Amino acid sequence: MKLSNIGMALGIAAATIGFAAHAGDHRKVPKDHRAVASGMQVVAVSPKAGEPGHGWQYFTDVRKSRAVVISPNGDYYYSRGHGLQLVYKPAPTA
Repeated sequence: MKLSNIGMALGIAAATIGFAAHAGDHRKVPKDHRAVASGMQVVAVSPKAGEPGHGWQYFTDVRKSRAVVISPNGDYYYSRGHGLQLVYKPAPTA
């Protein structure tokens, strides 16, 4: 068997398992909570170049009082309603 065929077979198996795991998660949620499920929503801001916030991305989930902010450098900040905390800072490139 060629190496590319093995890779393709493993990829298909991983995708199948991932799909099944994702489908299983929805079955565990009580039926009364399916209609009110929410997730992160993009916060639309459009500062011009040179203004504070230019290049930053903002996401929020109001129902769960949480937010994510991503800096232009790729730093991730997370808040559970009590201020932002740095949770990820990418390694500097050489």
